[in-house]
Amino acid sequence: MKNRNGFTLVELLAVIAILAILVIIALPNVLKMFREAKVNTFTREVQNIIRSAEDKYVSSSIGNKEIRCFDSSTNVLNLDGRSNISYVVKFNDKGQIIEISARDESNELIANNTNGIEREDIGKKYKVESAKTSITDCKGNQLIDGEKPKTKYTESELNGADPVLGSGMIPIMLSDTGVATYAHEYDEWYKYTEKKWANAVILVDSPSKEYTEGDTILESDIRAYFVWIPKYSYRIFNLGNYEGLEGSQPESQIKEIEIEFGTRTTVNDEEKKECASPMVSGETGDCDIGDLMTHPAFLSIPSNGFWVGKFETGYNQNGDSSQPITDENVATWTTANAQVNSEKPSNIIVKPTVYSWRGAKIYNLFMNAYNFNRSLDSHMMKNTEWGAVAYLSHSKYGIQDAVRINNNSKYLTGYAANSKDGASSETANTKWNTTTGHLASTTGNITGVYDMSGGSWEYMAAYIEETAKSSGMDSIITNSTYNKYLDKYSKSVTSNRSYKYRILGDATGELGPFWYNEYYQSTWYADNSLFVEPTYPWFFRGGYYSDATPAGQFYFNRQTGEAYSYTGFRLVLKP
Repeated sequence: MKNRNGFTLVELLAVIAILAILVIIALPNVLKMFREAKVNTFTREVQNIIRSAEDKYVSSSIGNKEIRCFDSSTNVLNLDGRSNISYVVKFNDKGQIIEISARDESNELIANNTNGIEREDIGKKYKVESAKTSITDCKGNQLIDGEKPKTKYTESELNGADPVLGSGMIPIMLSDTGVATYAHEYDEWYKYTEKKWANAVILVDSPSKEYTEGDTILESDIRAYFVWIPKYSYRIFNLGNYEGLEGSQPESQIKEIEIEFGTRTTVNDEEKKECASPMVSGETGDCDIGDLMTHPAFLSIPSNGFWVGKFETGYNQNGDSSQPITDENVATWTTANAQVNSEKPSNIIVKPTVYSWRGAKIYNLFMNAYNFNRSLDSHMMKNTEWGAVAYLSHSKYGIQDAVRINNNSKYLTGYAANSKDGASSETANTKWNTTTGHLASTTGNITGVYDMSGGSWEYMAAYIEETAKSSGMDSIITNSTYNKYLDKYSKSVTSNRSYKYRILGDATGELGPFWYNEYYQSTWYADNSLFVEPTYPWFFRGGYYSDATPAGQFYFNRQTGEAYSYTGFRLVLKP
């Protein structure tokens, strides 16, 4: 007989039948295990949502902007777990969670308790069930089942130098007519590749209502506007080694300034054609024309960018500076009453069509800016920071032209002359939120920085070493606490033509060569260009309302540091 190999058909059928019976018996248990695993995972995610909501509620309360409702559509939470859960979490005025609804494609949990809901009760006291109901967000809109919460918007072009919002700062989108909408952080609320710079506001101490994402913010509830300047490096186009004036008008040196955004700081590297920022008046270091160099404005106070006042700093003339600024009370203000030579940081406002704060010594201006908001590292604008804004305005991300002068002779902020070289006039100017008004912005649209040409002269926190104590700043200059808030220039400066003592990036010496016609001029739009000198040791920038052609974002000049009716200042925040 031959040996048998394998199984007969009958035997195979018997084995298959047995396996089928085993699968039928085991399947319910296997499915039950999968179901329990999904429920347990969902329960943990809901607990994670509660934890994140509690953290964000505390953060909003600390920022004096208490938010009592969070959801996966409007007030989105920062979740580290799964991202396919729709949720709504509501708090009462005691900071207790009183409602939570959550669901994904399979599960849901609905919980309500006026006495508060604890995380450990989820899955015990409040059970997970099969998904069957819809969920409405904080505004009553129905959420899509299993909607994926959106992530915070970033722009790849910025290479990580996206806006950093400090406590109390609200991201906004501005319409062309100046209407501010509370921006969703996951929406495209800025796009530097399209010359749309990020804007944010700080509200008055007692706004008329509580705002959340998507709301239109009343102008009367806004205390201050700011614009984000991302950290960047630029290609050096001129080393600025000038001392003295040319005998005749030189050829124009105006060009696009090449900029690269990013959090990285350049180092000396010949192969990569980049250099470390010298940071010192008159020094060039290893830098040469064509090298990529991180702008110094982002280094003395290390940051991924800074917020600059969208307008010249104004003075709140209300009796109670915490109250909203309405059209009615602004109509009673006067330019004279905005000249206040004292420390009143609570009266600072940064808004359009208000009077610039002028007539104060540089000490008071410095301290007002410093004490505006310490949690946001507020300070008076430095020369290098002005330079960073001016250079960005002349890159492919900005207007790449001279910004229109604010020729409002009452020193009202946010105006623009109706013609390119408009002279002083109370009537021949236009507000910031018009087509002509946009031309006074560093972007040529409403998202940029205003009043960098004309308005009032703006004192900078920038001075000549060992010569500025007579301005009353001796206690500041000699205190190491304030070193990073000051640009210091070499004591070797001898005259207002000592351009070679510039700090690379400050938009002074690099704008040469210089010559004299009716005034000292640079080759950049013929803007007025006088360097600081021992008897006038403090920089001021921008020109004032009647300067016409000499005014501009590349204008620089010098003064004593004393109080003048035509000189104000600007705020910077580095949260």
